[in-house]
Amino acid sequence: MPTDLARYNDGSQDPPRLRLHHALWGLSKLPMNASAEAQWTHDEKFARVKEAGFEAVECWLDDNSETEVKAALDRHGLRLVLGHRPFTTDDIDRTIDRAVRLGADFVFAQLADAFTPLETVAKLVRHGQKAAATQNLPFFVETHRNNFTENIPQSVALMEAVPEMRFTGDLSHFVVVGEFYGWADERAGERMAPILSRVSHLHGRVSNGEAVQVDIGDGSGQSAQFFVSLWKTAMRHWLDGAVPGDVFPFAPELGPPRYALTLPDGSEFSDRWEQSLVIARLAEQAWLEAHGTK
Repeated sequence: MPTDLARYNDGSQDPPRLRLHHALWGLSKLPMNASAEAQWTHDEKFARVKEAGFEAVECWLDDNSETEVKAALDRHGLRLVLGHRPFTTDDIDRTIDRAVRLGADFVFAQLADAFTPLETVAKLVRHGQKAAATQNLPFFVETHRNNFTENIPQSVALMEAVPEMRFTGDLSHFVVVGEFYGWADERAGERMAPILSRVSHLHGRVSNGEAVQVDIGDGSGQSAQFFVSLWKTAMRHWLDGAVPGDVFPFAPELGPPRYALTLPDGSEFSDRWEQSLVIARLAEQAWLEAHGTK
């Protein structure tokens, strides 16, 4: 893969920088416990996202949704990033075609499932990289449960099969699958090290080692700061060799139920919008620490 596609570059001469995204999925069913009629429209969602300092929205789009979502993003001056779940090369090609048509900055993929043979998944990665590169688009592979990359050993095996690949790191999945609590003797950071050294994009969600998504309050607690340390490590690796215009994208991604824990009546007790702002602040903390300025 060409070196310049190992990172997203915005074409500027600005120093390498952090760019905050928001996940469209994480904006669903908001405000908290609102009726269907009172939930935010795309314009209400994107106005809040823009005002809070996010610069892009990560979306999974289809032929029915792409026009409405892209028009709303444009109205609010927000960039587009596309995610998808490919099992075939045709799946990848359709998403890359959509990314070109809509002017998306890059594409990330949740690849196949844990029961798909390694070589099949490696072929998908190689195809995705090649097809995206012809359009000058970075192509990243997300670490995610119910994907081939749902655990550390399989993710490392894929990385070894395709050494030039780069990850979208959603480390909450590794932490819940591995039942890591953030204790030193678990060696979580050491076990993730090969993957952290190849992360070009992060999704921000905090697991406590049991539930994949927990409320972290103001972010000062042990679980949240454990994730800050992992994000910081990934950012430090990414900064090695970064050039002007390179952008490190970070997206808080807090899902609605059933990702979100609920009370017995099905209502949420954690305000995902407010928590996404806490996670964005933690990303900025990790970025400062990765630069050694804090």
